[in-house]
Amino acid sequence: MTGHRDSDEARLTRREFLSLAGGVVVFFACGVESAPALAPAKPELPDELSAWLRVGPDGRVTIFSPTPEVGQGLRTCLAQLAAEELSLPVSSVEVVLGDTDRVPPDPGACACEAIALIGPRVQQAAAQARELLLDIAARTMDVSRDRVVWCDGQAALASDPSRTIPIGELVRGHALSDTAKEYPLKPADKRTVVGQSVRRLDGPGYLRGRARFAADIRLPNLAYARILRPPAIGARLVEVQTRAAAAQPGVIAVVQDEEFVGVVATRLDIADRAVLAIQATWSETARPSMASLYQDLRKSAKLEEQLGQKGDVEAALAGARHGFSASYRVPFGVHAPLEPHCAVAEPKDDRIIVYVSTERPFRHREAVARALGLSAGRVRVIVTAVGGAFGGKSDPEISVQAARLAQAVRRPVMVTQSRDEEMACNAFRPAALVDLRSGVDESGRVVAWDCDVLNCGAVGAVPPYQFVSQRIRSYRCASPLPQGPSRALGNPANTFAREVHLDNIAAGLGLDPVELRLTHLGHDQRMVGVLRALADRYGWRQRRPPTGQGIGVAFGVHGGACAAVLAEVDADAGSGQVRVRRVWVAQDSGLVINPDNARNQIEGAVVMGTGLALKEVVRYQLGRVLSRTFASYPIPTFRDAPDTEIVLVPDPELPPQGDGTAAFCAVAPAIANAVFDATGKRLCDLPLSPAVIRSAQ
Repeated sequence: MTGHRDSDEARLTRREFLSLAGGVVVFFACGVESAPALAPAKPELPDELSAWLRVGPDGRVTIFSPTPEVGQGLRTCLAQLAAEELSLPVSSVEVVLGDTDRVPPDPGACACEAIALIGPRVQQAAAQARELLLDIAARTMDVSRDRVVWCDGQAALASDPSRTIPIGELVRGHALSDTAKEYPLKPADKRTVVGQSVRRLDGPGYLRGRARFAADIRLPNLAYARILRPPAIGARLVEVQTRAAAAQPGVIAVVQDEEFVGVVATRLDIADRAVLAIQATWSETARPSMASLYQDLRKSAKLEEQLGQKGDVEAALAGARHGFSASYRVPFGVHAPLEPHCAVAEPKDDRIIVYVSTERPFRHREAVARALGLSAGRVRVIVTAVGGAFGGKSDPEISVQAARLAQAVRRPVMVTQSRDEEMACNAFRPAALVDLRSGVDESGRVVAWDCDVLNCGAVGAVPPYQFVSQRIRSYRCASPLPQGPSRALGNPANTFAREVHLDNIAAGLGLDPVELRLTHLGHDQRMVGVLRALADRYGWRQRRPPTGQGIGVAFGVHGGACAAVLAEVDADAGSGQVRVRRVWVAQDSGLVINPDNARNQIEGAVVMGTGLALKEVVRYQLGRVLSRTFASYPIPTFRDAPDTEIVLVPDPELPPQGDGTAAFCAVAPAIANAVFDATGKRLCDLPLSPAVIRSAQ
């Protein structure tokens, strides 16, 4: 709209900008509505072997995965799976992650689900490659197929083990290309790599500072950009004057299209100053405040989905010997990664390359292609090292911003968020309101379970327990803040409500909370085994809370993993202060590929769950987000991390599942139940702040 007086690049009219950038308005950060999902319908994962695995003539194996490494140890675990089936050292396996030009299409999975979805594919690809290589070896040796065996990464003649062909020689002149078939995997008792605690392949890079994050990208002629942000949620841009900003020395261009305004400069500090020089007039109509959050959700609730229906709930409630009802509330949260959002876009020939910190590279590719009016094949997204995401970096807005600005000024552009922007101008973890009614018969069996979930979605809403009758309804609400995916989606809120409610039943009827759960898990011996493993390790004895000891238990399920969590706390009813002393976790996540990595994930889940339980809440007033720093939105530090004891309950006959999410869902309710055991105060609101505890009955 306006430009720097010494540069033609700075003079970009709206018509010129639209012609360069495809004419689609960038999603405006901090709007009330969340950005729409841009990803197409989930594609089918390819069956072609070469999409997942390739063998080089040097004997090295390369694995390809659409889901990047965001802290789950995915790179190392996939390498272990391939190395096991091919009888190779893990160091011989390279893993390519999150490069849209090189990896299979994104299946639309969360990062926590990647190992469950991608792991079996890699296992099968490696087993298939082994069998194809044995076919090649048999033809090369001119012997029947049954006379060739595979060991130590090479084919050998069964009758003469000294006669071998290394894996690299086998692929010379042969393409390992075939559609996927089911091949037998190596038996569990023969595995030597899977199930072992292998050090993370990317660990040395992080320890020695060699890992490249998006903000570390340095390209020739790189420019830096800042985006004009609205002062409040829902504010709309009415008028803007950019002449003073464009006149700043070092400003390359001020780019405007409708409500999107971006400053591109030779240095980041120049862009920062230039954004402050923009004179903008805003219209503020929606001015939500935190005080009315749960009333706002209830007023706007519309039935979205009914699931888990079984029996006549109303009749069962009416005929139950005992009734329990409560509402459970979880506020908005932020993802709070240590690394703020960042993307670098580079126009190159007739393509654009985006380097970005994200969990969803293909979603970013589709969004950039759509915004610039390009085919998806002309956009390449490369995921850099990611310094935390937790679901918060799946939205493609920052990649679109960088790409549009780079296209407009015809040079590479980096867009990075400040800590203030990271905390206040992205989608938030959804708030939740869960209404529960239950009926219990004279024997202590739950005969009715009626659950209404508002705003956070249905994930985790259907209980793992077997109740006589149940009804679960999920309601969509008009969210006062933009919200999006977060770790485990709505499962932590739904698990909090369910597990605290079960403890409420146990306390009301004088029942042991572990026995109450076991009674209703009897249909699933896997879940029973996990809960018994926890009770055995802790040395659980019959108890009827509140005992004053500060011990609480909860059970969590996510995907194919299940976890039982027990927390010990010090809690003072007068001051409301809580300290989590120790946490025990027993977990079954199927095949445990790397025990050290599994424990690492669970320990991280415990710390993150402690933050959800005790600290994290987004405060906002009249549309202004007030929680914009780690001082105003505290997260757990090492001082808050409790001693943690982990019991892995592996099932090698099942595929690998996510290691940390099931436990994460169960930590907050375990802590809440422990606070009740210590103080006799039943808490239905997160976080369990001193004020909440002091005011509880």
